[in-house]
Amino acid sequence: MPIRSTAICTFVSSLALCVSLLATSAYAQSSEKIINVGTVINYPPLEFKDPKTGELTGFNHDLFEAMAKKAGFKVNWIEAAWVEQASFAPLRTGRVDVATGDMFDTPERRESGVSFIDFLSEPMYFYTLTAKADQFKDLAALCGKRVANSRGSKAMLGTVERWSQENCTKAGKPAVEQLEVASTAEQMLALKQGRVDAGFTNASNFAASKMSDGDLLKQLGEPLGKFLLGFPVLATNTALRDTLKKSLDQVIADGTYAQLLNKWYLREDSSIGNSSTIDAGK
Repeated sequence: MPIRSTAICTFVSSLALCVSLLATSAYAQSSEKIINVGTVINYPPLEFKDPKTGELTGFNHDLFEAMAKKAGFKVNWIEAAWVEQASFAPLRTGRVDVATGDMFDTPERRESGVSFIDFLSEPMYFYTLTAKADQFKDLAALCGKRVANSRGSKAMLGTVERWSQENCTKAGKPAVEQLEVASTAEQMLALKQGRVDAGFTNASNFAASKMSDGDLLKQLGEPLGKFLLGFPVLATNTALRDTLKKSLDQVIADGTYAQLLNKWYLREDSSIGNSSTIDAGK
């Protein structure tokens, strides 16, 4: 074969090899396991943006990153409003694979075609300003008082209403008057301004106030109950659900979960326990 033809053949063979290597490299990159995760940015200490750096942070963020590392996923965080996440539209349209928003696992929500990986327990309790706590040594002192509560949570509103009926109305005392507000920040403002006597919140919201205001607030009495927070996935996506549960249990077992509770001011009774659950919310 002429030298020129041999050179051409060698060049073509090298080019083919390069193309093959590039294609292999591209395939390796495209086959990387990426998980699209919906997040909200205004629910400290669970998930929010650090005001100094603008970076996503919080208990949910740190926990899910640790879970993803165990499962071999790279997380693509997608911001969305809480109302949008609670509608599960991003899940149904495939925009996200899972969400981390501050969302209770309830039977009503599961009827929407989602399944929850339960990751945090949320005790619910009354609270007031520390300076006023002596007025409420007995929870019965709340009968007839104004209590701020979240208008976005039927579960929390219903809990206080039931408590009021059992402990106030049936005893011939005036019922608790609930002031429905949009956020914990509005609860705090109403309390500081004297428009309400107490508030009703969950452990994570109380932790947020601890981060910003120290010991300004004090819990009243024992929790009225607990709800479970869960990461929602489509109920049909059992493979992803089971993979995430397994990775969460690994994060619990190696001690990372307990460390994150402590880091983000969450109480021991916020722990999910020695292992996570699926759709255990009531």
